[in-house]
Amino acid sequence: MTTAPTAMEYDPFSPEFQADPYPVYRWMREEAPVFYSEKWNWWALSRFEDVRAAATDPDTFLSYEGIDIDDTAKDQSGPGFLPDIDNPRHDQVRAVIQPHFLPRRIAEKEGAVRDVVRRLVARWRDRGAVDLAQELAWPMPNEVFFTVLGLPSAEEEGRAQLDRWVHELKDRRPDDPRLTPVARAATEGIQRYFVDLLEDRRAHPRDDVVSALVRAEIDGRPFADEHLTPASEILGLMMVLFLGGVESTAGLTGSLFKLLAENPDQRELLHRDPSLIPDAVEETIRHSSPLQLVGRTTSREVTLHGVTIPEGGRVVLVYGAANRDERQFPDPDRFDVTRGRMRHLGFGEGRHGCLGAPLARLEAKVALEEALPVLGDYTLAGSPRRYKTTPNMYVWDRLPLSFAVSTEARRGNGHPAHVETVQHRTTSVTVVASEFEADVRVEDKRRVADGVVTLALRRLDDTPLPPWEPGAHVDLLLDDPALEGAPTRQYSLCGDPADHHVWRVGVLREPESRGTSSHVHERLRPGDVVRVRGPRNNFPLVDSPRYLFIAGGIGITPILPMIRAAEAAGADWRLVYGGRQRASMAFLDELAEHGDRVTVCPQDETGLLDLDGLLGTPQAGTRVYCCGPEPLLAAVEQRCAAWPAGALHVERFAARPLTEPVRSEAFEVVLERSELTLTVPPDRSILSVVEEAGIGVLSSCTEGTCGTCETAVLAGRPDHRDSVLSDEEREANDCMMICVSRARDDRLVLDL
Repeated sequence: MTTAPTAMEYDPFSPEFQADPYPVYRWMREEAPVFYSEKWNWWALSRFEDVRAAATDPDTFLSYEGIDIDDTAKDQSGPGFLPDIDNPRHDQVRAVIQPHFLPRRIAEKEGAVRDVVRRLVARWRDRGAVDLAQELAWPMPNEVFFTVLGLPSAEEEGRAQLDRWVHELKDRRPDDPRLTPVARAATEGIQRYFVDLLEDRRAHPRDDVVSALVRAEIDGRPFADEHLTPASEILGLMMVLFLGGVESTAGLTGSLFKLLAENPDQRELLHRDPSLIPDAVEETIRHSSPLQLVGRTTSREVTLHGVTIPEGGRVVLVYGAANRDERQFPDPDRFDVTRGRMRHLGFGEGRHGCLGAPLARLEAKVALEEALPVLGDYTLAGSPRRYKTTPNMYVWDRLPLSFAVSTEARRGNGHPAHVETVQHRTTSVTVVASEFEADVRVEDKRRVADGVVTLALRRLDDTPLPPWEPGAHVDLLLDDPALEGAPTRQYSLCGDPADHHVWRVGVLREPESRGTSSHVHERLRPGDVVRVRGPRNNFPLVDSPRYLFIAGGIGITPILPMIRAAEAAGADWRLVYGGRQRASMAFLDELAEHGDRVTVCPQDETGLLDLDGLLGTPQAGTRVYCCGPEPLLAAVEQRCAAWPAGALHVERFAARPLTEPVRSEAFEVVLERSELTLTVPPDRSILSVVEEAGIGVLSSCTEGTCGTCETAVLAGRPDHRDSVLSDEEREANDCMMICVSRARDDRLVLDL
């Protein structure tokens, strides 16, 4: 006896549907190939031949009401939004932009695309873990497409706001076709920006797409209005380039790496034969189509499979369902990189086929060629998370992966792995992307001086720890009921950065300890498990021909890897190391190998350090690095006041004594991304007020020393009271430590 299939509802706005649309697609193709939605009053086509026939019949299935089934066409698109235009105007407008996206033109950009990908991969290649969505799939097309259009580079003014608008334009609520206030505000902002940009290119043309558009003509008439407004056709074309140029490629790239993680047999085929990479890209476009659907409107009555769609009926062409049609593709739910080149609808077809498809294909191919040799046999490290966007799109917001770090990187497609040094210090590292946090085992514990022990820490499964550079520290989180209320403490990494499996920290037993250091000294044993978070570097070693290192007591810990790095770089360096007495000074045996470059100054033998002799005369080309107790740091800062700006670098284990705030009154903080305005009273920190409002921010020391709560400042002047930022960084006023710093004015705008 055959049981009739259970009826389903096709509602692309539903979170339940978005979590896994494919069972509904299967039911539609079999039981409701022309599905009518009473809720939304449109018809949906799901079989390959039906969808393709409609896509290639633009005279019957018109686009004027918009390809989006939410309010994008009404509130964001405007005249000139290419996918929403019918002929004859469509072909005229497309002719203006099409030459810039011809496959041969795009192929010329492969070198530039590869450079972008290599820079991104270099940031995480030695880490052993990556959020592929946030650290490759999204930033790659963002950077590439901005370059193609002639929009600001990552370093130019205004780029940070553009990066935010990319995402805010797509902000949507579940089960709601209306744009959110965030999306409307971003739309208005980017339209204003485009008006100004186009006017600037009209006056000062460059060799880029934007300049070409503003100079273009259609039938002898300028395409760009004399006075540009959001209703100008050229603004609509700019909007579609901006809206579509990044997201579809991000979706394709994220799905590509996700599918290869879920199908390791297919990934192994690519490792053995990288010539299959273009086929893997095409199979991903078919299997997990970035563009899941488009809307159309009938110009006449259409009858299909016994269902009549009236003239003026709204029709949804479900590409995501058509590309899994059993009638067209054998075993369609299987991801098969050997399927060969096939006709699919992943980028549409006909008059409205995706303009940027050649660029998306190129970027995905290069991303796989460059990243796959680094990732090797990678695995999913957590549950992927869908991107909040229009129901048209299938894109990933989070895609955590883990991989083994090898000293001899695997090769693919004849390309060796690429190594570059990229500085990347922004709030997105510590807040948005979430820092590394894991349980580790105490592999070894050693007494290295009176009151000082070292811990060697290794992950429980012996997978690689994140990479670090000299000056970095980690948080030690101890899970012991007896330590309730004891603060999380930061300890500098003092081992070998080349060892990706073991972190070494030195811990001083502090007389005024609130529990952490005494627990480490008295109770922690080899084999015990502790939790770590980080690493984080507020004390990076800057390239220099000469260094003077000054360490006091336990302040020697971050200096140890610095002198090894200086030695390896061939720099001239000297270390002056002070302490109360020789027996309390750690690592003297390790330092002895450096001979007379190291001066050991126990206070009971030599007295206080001769800072006047060391620092009295500024030395050109010399960087001074100092770590130790507050009196030493304050004295060094005083004597280096006459040195060139940026010559002195210090790190504090304890907070610099807080001065009185500039303002004693309350002030407002505007949390831009959360659309909240909060009042910070005189007796509370910004951090505490933000946390009370339910906005998650990573924090650790709450004293302004660790840098965990670093937050980007979008507007306003912070009253910097931390012990982390340099004078130059404070003057930039683009970030602040919200645990201790306050406002100089009555309002701050933060990127939270």
